[in-house]
Amino acid sequence: MERKAHKTPGRAPTVVAVGDVRIGHDPFAVIAGPCAIESEEQIMAVAASAADVGVSVLRGGAWKPASSPYDFRGLGEEAIAMLAQAGKAVGLPTVTQVLEAHHVEIAAESIDMLEINSGNMQDFELLRTAGRSGRPVLLRRGPSATIDEWLWAAEYLLAEGNEQVALVERGIRTFGGDGADTLDLGAVPALKDLTHLPVIVDPSHASGGAMRVQPLALAAQGVGADGLIIEVHPQPEVARTSFNQMGIGGFEELMTALGISRVRRHIDQIDRQIVRLLARRQQLSLEIGRVKQARGLPVHIPGREHELLDIIRDEAAHLGVDTDHVAALFEMVLAESRRLQHEMRAAGGEEGSLPSAG
Repeated sequence: MERKAHKTPGRAPTVVAVGDVRIGHDPFAVIAGPCAIESEEQIMAVAASAADVGVSVLRGGAWKPASSPYDFRGLGEEAIAMLAQAGKAVGLPTVTQVLEAHHVEIAAESIDMLEINSGNMQDFELLRTAGRSGRPVLLRRGPSATIDEWLWAAEYLLAEGNEQVALVERGIRTFGGDGADTLDLGAVPALKDLTHLPVIVDPSHASGGAMRVQPLALAAQGVGADGLIIEVHPQPEVARTSFNQMGIGGFEELMTALGISRVRRHIDQIDRQIVRLLARRQQLSLEIGRVKQARGLPVHIPGREHELLDIIRDEAAHLGVDTDHVAALFEMVLAESRRLQHEMRAAGGEEGSLPSAG
């Protein structure tokens, strides 16, 4: 039996899409937010900072597991509403942990991505329900789970037809001190050999303190992780849950050290949009090429190209962009269109023999 989570020859790495973010394709995705949502003011403060420094996905805990029945267990549906509102306010997709099967439907109504807690890694009913939700899923490794057990847990999600799954390494139980788990950075290259699923690292739980998060985060970037999860709180010293959360100032310093910024993220998004528009233009150009061929017209119609370049120059001048630079770019685009139309004619004009239009 072929396991869906395992890498097979010729299969491209999985890209997990969350809003405009593509984990496993974007240079380095950072998911950030408080361990638990405590108030509207708290999540909005983190959201504003996250959006400003180039975070990819806003995270916040609505339901919290706790070793003691007296610990804070989260605000539940109230927190879901706060997270959804904060994400919309700053233009970021959102993710939250689901601990029980009935949480999935509640969260999936307004949250963009679901996260399976490490303690629920082998809650197979929860995995099946999350797999059927239609939402992408972050699957955390259990603290005592082997890599193979972790991938078998991912199979439960994939078996439901949900291939939008990312794995989260968050530390495993060892003989380390400080009461913290040990971050298994070696799992990242191991998983890159075994699976097509993207791998995220959460250094917060295994750090043993917020001051140690940055070196672990940089190490995760260095070993080839596809991104990070970072816990951020406006006032970590009074947080109702984890005290390993970074303050906003420390988190902004981390983002700088990682080489990530809001401006860079926006440039990356614009560049991808340009490529998509070029692919769409190429498709339309081939449709025009068929019309030309059917009417006995030549591929190259100089008058039409001159007219188009004049329009492009006028638009560039209006927007304050160098007209010669833009015209040179479009001359390359037009040359590529002519090449594709000639290839189409040489192939007989059959759609099935055309080069891919992207």
